[in-house]
Amino acid sequence: MKENFTKTLEREGKLSDLDNRAEELRSMGQTFTRTSRAVAQKQRVRHRRWRLVLVGLAVGLAVIILIVVLVLWLGGTSNTPPVPPAITRATPGED
Repeated sequence: MKENFTKTLEREGKLSDLDNRAEELRSMGQTFTRTSRAVAQKQRVRHRRWRLVLVGLAVGLAVIILIVVLVLWLGGTSNTPPVPPAITRATPGED
């Protein structure tokens, strides 16, 4: 009977240790979850910022190309006066 009582006390000690370890693991898991959420949020912000920069650059480049094309297309026709057709006179006897 003493032996059973001793085994019961040992088992109770082991269960207490397991309970403490489980509580530590639960706490560490919660810390890990908070940290991973914070890191994921930072990554989303960084990716969003880069997307905005790239979209801004693409729009700026498109506007510059559009301006250059319009200047070349509209500027080329207004700067050069039209060339009048050559007038030739028929001289008598050249038919």
